[in-house]
Amino acid sequence: MEFKKIHEDKRGFIYAINGLLEGGKEFAFLEVKKGYARGGCFHSKDENLAVVNGKIKLILGEQEKIISQGESMLIPAKVPHAFIGMEDSIVAEWGITTQEKQVDIKNPELREKVDELNNSN
Repeated sequence: MEFKKIHEDKRGFIYAINGLLEGGKEFAFLEVKKGYARGGCFHSKDENLAVVNGKIKLILGEQEKIISQGESMLIPAKVPHAFIGMEDSIVAEWGITTQEKQVDIKNPELREKVDELNNSN
């Protein structure tokens, strides 16, 4: 098993744990600083999300929901999603492979909202 930082920018870091889940599925920790957003995409398979610390606004298709520390959600396949840090937060994501994540499909409308929010900070 390997714990590796795979990305860092003004929104925070992303760490992946390789070898934890079967079938090459990725388990990642994402930092989302207050006021910043991540996502704007959808995947071909279901993905899981849990807030380890903090609070986020999850945009899931046409719905928005506040998810707090200790809460989790299933992100259904083919549903555009993004999340915004309502406070500095750590989010765990798992359930799809790194290869599946690399070919995810950006949702132009939601991705534009994510980029606008991140560019305003």
